[in-house]
Amino acid sequence: MAGGKGAVAERPPARRASTPPRKPRRSLSRLFWLQLLFCAIALALCGRLAYLQVWMAPELSAKARAQRTKRVDLAALRREITDRNGSELAVSVEAWSVYAQPADLRGNPADIARKLAPLLGSPPQKLARQLGGKHWTWLARKQDAQVANRVRALKIAGVGLIKETRRVYPKGPLAGTLLGFVGVDNQGLAGIEHDFDDALRGPPRHLDIQVDAMGREILRDFAQNPMTTVLADGARVILTIDEAIQHEAEKHLSAAIRDLGAKAGWVIVMEPDSGDVLAFATMPSYDPNFPNRASGSVITNVAISGVFEPGSTLKPFTVAAGLESGAVTPRSGFDCPPRITIGNKTIGDHDPPPGVRHLKVPQILQVSSNVGTAQIGMRMPDRVQREFLLRFGFGRATGSGLGGESAGILPRTPWRPINHATISYGQGISVTALQLATANCIFANGGKRVRPRLIRRIVGPDGHVIQEFPIAPPEQVLSPRVVAQLIPMLRSVTEQGGTGTAARIPGYHVAGKTGTAQKVRPDGRGYSSDVISSFVGFAPVVQPRIVVLASLDSPTKAHYASMTAAPLFREVTASALRILGVEPDPTAFNVPTVSHAAD
Repeated sequence: MAGGKGAVAERPPARRASTPPRKPRRSLSRLFWLQLLFCAIALALCGRLAYLQVWMAPELSAKARAQRTKRVDLAALRREITDRNGSELAVSVEAWSVYAQPADLRGNPADIARKLAPLLGSPPQKLARQLGGKHWTWLARKQDAQVANRVRALKIAGVGLIKETRRVYPKGPLAGTLLGFVGVDNQGLAGIEHDFDDALRGPPRHLDIQVDAMGREILRDFAQNPMTTVLADGARVILTIDEAIQHEAEKHLSAAIRDLGAKAGWVIVMEPDSGDVLAFATMPSYDPNFPNRASGSVITNVAISGVFEPGSTLKPFTVAAGLESGAVTPRSGFDCPPRITIGNKTIGDHDPPPGVRHLKVPQILQVSSNVGTAQIGMRMPDRVQREFLLRFGFGRATGSGLGGESAGILPRTPWRPINHATISYGQGISVTALQLATANCIFANGGKRVRPRLIRRIVGPDGHVIQEFPIAPPEQVLSPRVVAQLIPMLRSVTEQGGTGTAARIPGYHVAGKTGTAQKVRPDGRGYSSDVISSFVGFAPVVQPRIVVLASLDSPTKAHYASMTAAPLFREVTASALRILGVEPDPTAFNVPTVSHAAD
């Protein structure tokens, strides 16, 4: 349009302000990483939550329970130990334990203590301290029903009763050392009770007491509701022991120790074919109902853990080795002066007649000649004789299954000549009573070494057999020919003027051997005047039923085994044969009993 005067010129259209170029990729990148960060945090939290609630749940739950509870162990039901015929030797009976929860007490603790002291047999001062404490506590364990009823009759708030079990030994001290005893929580502490503790004990029982953050008990209801939970059973252990034979063995052993002034003694009765131990008596013993009255030396079963030199009871094994190896025959003869010198040492016989005796092998055993037996042993190389002794079971544990069993002491070869001679007649070697009894089964069963058995089986609560202890397969270690040669020699010890005529039993032929061994001094330097006298043998000679070892430690009123252990053997063996119903042999009533030798 034409512009005239006063006309207004048109403005050009205004240009929009330019906006900076967008950067969408950078914004999206920031948002992505922010979202990824939140996702990672969420995943980490979820993972941690899952770890704590799933993986760590059992451990954390246990820790939580531990923080809010206090656990009190309760005695489980321990099953019985019986002899081979089912007679109970150890049982568990109902008992009541008295506890206190001080937070619930109403009244002066000293006054309550004076009421409870006569019932619980505990000093009032001690009970007052327990009642005046802050925490749940036992006041008395394993009380009988009469005490429990009297405590219950007092109706003392904060004092209650919990049913437990108490171990009782109905036969008192019978087989006490073998059985052992248990502690206040029914754990086995000695003997069979200890060695078979896992089987005898039932599943563990506990009482959980609720506590607050300060550790104070908050459970308040079991004073009115005493625990009467049915206990789970352990397993029953059945022994090979015969209660009647065990009783006779202990009776005669106790009388012999008393009459002869001995320090101690032991008797073992075994079946030679099976290895079953029918009696295992040691004296002094103790009553496992009152183990706190027994010393540690009495609790220890010396018949399996203690060792002693066997003396002349080892001579039959030297003769057996000589016969089996061919070093001697029953007709071999030896010149036996009262004493012989080996190196710079002298050995001799007990009370020998004057002059040199020419003795054959059977006579050497019959009169128990040290000089003759040493010559038999030294006809064999020392390594050969040691190998035979190992074969017979010396120098190794018997495998009885009892804890603490010793292997004895059998020196390694080479032996010095004097040691070779003395070991031949039982000096310089140490054995356990169980070893010596087990080894003599070889002579009674045709030459087979057996393993002693004291446990027949373990039976579960439902009557099924949990574990059977079968008779171990015997090992032939001596030929029947040699056994047949030895038996008349061992029989002559008791019937033909030998050292063991006091062991003869009217009506039965008996074979065996005496042994009077000096005891080594406590410092190990030489020998003392004390002896261990033993007789070990078997009866009847034909088809032997039992092997019996009888030993006395340090008898003072007589010395030789012929006057101490042999009579003890006779009494125990006669009783055992009667109990087993072994018929007498009419040919065994009129046998001479005069002895002309001592050992």
